[in-house]
Amino acid sequence: MPGLDYLAIDGDNHFYEADDCCTRHLDPKYQDRSVHPVRDGDGPGQWFFGDKPLTFHRGTRDFVMKPGQYRAFMAGADFDPSSPPEMVPALSPEFSQRDARLEAMDRQGLQACLMLPSFGVAFDAECASDPEAACAATSAFNKWVGDEWGFAYQNRIFASALISLFDRDMAVAELDRVLALGARSIAVRVGPLNGISPADPHFDPFWSRVNEAEIPVILHIGVSGYNPYVGAMWGENPNVSEMEMSPFLYYTCFGKRPILDMIACLIFHNLFGRYPKIRMVSIENGSTWVPNLLKDLDKSGLVTVSTQGTKNVNDIGGPLTDRPSDIFKEHFWVCPFFEDPVPELVETIGADHVIFGSDWPHPEGVTEPLDFLEECEGLSADQIRLIMRDNNEKLLGLD
Repeated sequence: MPGLDYLAIDGDNHFYEADDCCTRHLDPKYQDRSVHPVRDGDGPGQWFFGDKPLTFHRGTRDFVMKPGQYRAFMAGADFDPSSPPEMVPALSPEFSQRDARLEAMDRQGLQACLMLPSFGVAFDAECASDPEAACAATSAFNKWVGDEWGFAYQNRIFASALISLFDRDMAVAELDRVLALGARSIAVRVGPLNGISPADPHFDPFWSRVNEAEIPVILHIGVSGYNPYVGAMWGENPNVSEMEMSPFLYYTCFGKRPILDMIACLIFHNLFGRYPKIRMVSIENGSTWVPNLLKDLDKSGLVTVSTQGTKNVNDIGGPLTDRPSDIFKEHFWVCPFFEDPVPELVETIGADHVIFGSDWPHPEGVTEPLDFLEECEGLSADQIRLIMRDNNEKLLGLD
């Protein structure tokens, strides 16, 4: 497919983190309770929350596979054990330093990118036992991100700020802090919060600020917190790392299931009825589920009406006044996997709600960001421009 005659804006770039990402700026009173690595000399490290080892990202990522190494495998090809993937240092300049990343972006044909963590999207769920320490860890992480990347570096690299909702008041304070620093997006974990919906009115002080600021909310794949409940309920070992996850755990606890539940929660608990300016962006959760989800949401909304025509349920957040599928199409943007049928997604929700994201430099993403264009075959030039540039430009406030 021909290239672009304009610079693209990538909605899913990543950096790899140094050991001090959660400790450099940690409030000293949380020193023994928060997220930190432990190393045995010069050997590999292990991540802990207080004195409890993390499970999913158990080890520090000192070496990683090169960008795109998993691409064929993720698209359905058989894994070839005779050809092991090539490993490179995680803290290679392009992966960990903003000026080196800008040079890479120049080479790749990118004007700007939304920058997201790697380890950073994986620890919040495992901090549920100490909500204050969880929020302190994300605040310390954001301060580290501010040091290393900035939230709008040279108006090209836009790092997303993490927000833990385990403690509402701390979440509001952190939101106000990063907004004052110029953050263009925030990222919240996909998953429940110690038995409460993230769309429960309890969190209205937080969501009202998001609504007022009109800042996009990123829903990136990560550790959902399902393993100890859903996985264990079905007899699976919930304490497994990303290298030990069974197909069942991936399907129920890490793949599309958490994002489907999260979207249903946000819609059915009427977050958007209360806060109509909120925009949600699903990143690295794929998109093949979107058409059936919209049908299922509408059907679920109908079956809660009794045969007498009155509802007999307690609506968290109040009853809906619009069709669930219409709410989704208004308030959600979706970044498909490179192997997903992009034209099908465009047909379902419109090109103006589909965004390009390369997942660079992760191995399961594309080798080079604009390789994503291969999946846009059959779309018009105007549709491709919306996906590859204009939609992300608007979400980041660059238009």
